[in-house]
Amino acid sequence: MIQSADIREWRNHDVVDPRGHKIGVLEAVYVDTVTDEPAVVTVRTGLPTRQRLVFVPLDEAVVG
Repeated sequence: MIQSADIREWRNHDVVDPRGHKIGVLEAVYVDTVTDEPAVVTVRTGLPTRQRLVFVPLDEAVVG
């Protein structure tokens, strides 16, 4: 699981796939209320004129 002292610092950073290709920009972090750990993020993706939010689970994610 991802460990971070301050998850608010993650906002507006790039999110990339395992190959290093950019998926989008991190919009928000959602925390599991039972474990108090980050569980899901929303990623802003698409062209500047046509963006959307995508929910991405953090099961096997790493901070880099």
